[in-house]
Amino acid sequence: MYLSIQDLKHNFDLALKHHQQGNFKEAEKLYNKILKNFPDHFQTIFHLGTLFAQIKKYKAAIISLKKAIQINPGYLNTYNNLGNVYREIGSNQEAISCYQKIIKTDSNYIAYINIGGVFKDLGKHSEAIKMFQKANEINPNHLSAYWLSLNTFPVIYKNIKELGIYRNRFIENINKLHQLILKNKNHTKNEILEALQTSTNFYLHYQGKDDLVLQTQYAKFIEKLTKKIYPQFHRKKIKKKLSKKIKIGFISSSFKNHTVGHLFKNWIFKINRNFFSTFVYFVGNKLDQTTDKIKKNSDCFFNHTHIDVLINQISKDKLNVLIYIDIGMEPAIQVLTSLRLADIQCTTWGHPVSSGFKHIDYFFSSELMEKNDSQKNYSEKLIKLPNLAIDFDLPNLSTTQTSKNIKKTNKIIFLNLQSLFKLLPSHDHIYFDIIKKINNCQFWFVEDLKKSITTLFKNRIAKFCRYYDLSFDKYFLFHQKMKQPDFFNLIKQSDVILDSLEWSGGKTSLDAIALHKPMVTLPGKLMRGRHTYGILKLLNLEQTIASSKKEYVKIAIKLATDKNFRNMISNKIKINKNRIYNDETPIRFLEQFFKNEFKI
Repeated sequence: MYLSIQDLKHNFDLALKHHQQGNFKEAEKLYNKILKNFPDHFQTIFHLGTLFAQIKKYKAAIISLKKAIQINPGYLNTYNNLGNVYREIGSNQEAISCYQKIIKTDSNYIAYINIGGVFKDLGKHSEAIKMFQKANEINPNHLSAYWLSLNTFPVIYKNIKELGIYRNRFIENINKLHQLILKNKNHTKNEILEALQTSTNFYLHYQGKDDLVLQTQYAKFIEKLTKKIYPQFHRKKIKKKLSKKIKIGFISSSFKNHTVGHLFKNWIFKINRNFFSTFVYFVGNKLDQTTDKIKKNSDCFFNHTHIDVLINQISKDKLNVLIYIDIGMEPAIQVLTSLRLADIQCTTWGHPVSSGFKHIDYFFSSELMEKNDSQKNYSEKLIKLPNLAIDFDLPNLSTTQTSKNIKKTNKIIFLNLQSLFKLLPSHDHIYFDIIKKINNCQFWFVEDLKKSITTLFKNRIAKFCRYYDLSFDKYFLFHQKMKQPDFFNLIKQSDVILDSLEWSGGKTSLDAIALHKPMVTLPGKLMRGRHTYGILKLLNLEQTIASSKKEYVKIAIKLATDKNFRNMISNKIKINKNRIYNDETPIRFLEQFFKNEFKI
């Protein structure tokens, strides 16, 4: 079909509108329709390349954006967007090269922000901060650079001192940002949303400290900003009259093949439809089989990433309850969390940290993972659900396969299943305390997806090895990220699971229990360090729960050297493991809680 110039303008404007609202399929169709008639239309090629980047079709994005540069090499935004694509696929030098081309032509603060982002990805945090500061010098009122700088933490800390430096830096910068907002009250809605959607303070929570005061300050800052742009959603809690059923919403960016999705999907699947209508809001671009299953098992499913579109849909649905499965992982979620979008708003341990937000009324946790005085760790009212608070499916072990890269040796294998950023430098000595007693052992870890992160952790451990005059390669082995069948096999090939301290294993511990693997844990003061503790308590396995790091090492050594003890623990797991899987008790408790709230 031939398009006139007038048709072109109409179709482009419509495509751009769809694009801006996150209706990517409609936008892509219209862009392609234009290009059939006007193959060199620069704006269409540029926006199509940007769209491809947003939906993670990176090869197509690179082709489109490079073509746009050929047509109009003077349009600097194209270099910026191409750099962003290279950054997403890990081609960091190409990304920096694109941003530097912008700086050569125009001292653009956005380019400095993006170079800072690359340095942040590479673990070069001091260099990243310098770039954000340079952006601030060029544009002192630009909120995004301040926000990115605030949320810049090492993913892997070199030592305890560095951890303290970055924690103090966060405290100082939160106060500076409050002052900035007081001085400059003219930030636009776009500026505020752009900043808040750049990052969260996710890595603050992995310092092993009580973050409630800092979380509350952080949340108050976000609330102050969103009150300027969404004043109608900063209202007091008012319980509306029910229609026929309690309208309950679940919102997350992890309703996919993700740990959080697997932990909490049964809340959606198994809640009683006689009393509840379920509304699911998936804040993500990448859908998979898990997403499809959640979609099929909910009354209403809505997928979008645009803040205003999400707000409008949630408001339209007039929810009685909205449960944020995880707060602190996805930047868009922290904007929504600051608003009152439902009568009752709750969160849970998808990300097991108090939100600090005044509009989040309840935190649903596990009675086995919390202490008697745990309420002091939450801004929300703490509700302790029975057992583990989740209904986790017994893992399907039939797909377990042997990987050529995972070979069992005659050494005792200690396996740490957690992400490397959970492992704090203050606990590294544990490996070496074990080595002192067991020479014939090896510690296995799973690499981070980013090579730079793994390298930083390896360097930290290697420093200890040099101090003790030990061979790093002899005692420490790192396995690449792997699919679930190989991950199960990795667990099978190990002898003892070492739970991470301060931030415990959740799904990974449940996977290990399914394979009857003994594990040692040391419960922390906060719930995030007590997941495995709760699992072992439910299994009646207190023999491998330590009360100190010294006892942790002692238990680990006993599991490694006393085969009878290890087999006894494994057999006990085998007998009792059904207690922790397919447990609907927490869901029934959740139902009754909301029935009581609405007096039905």
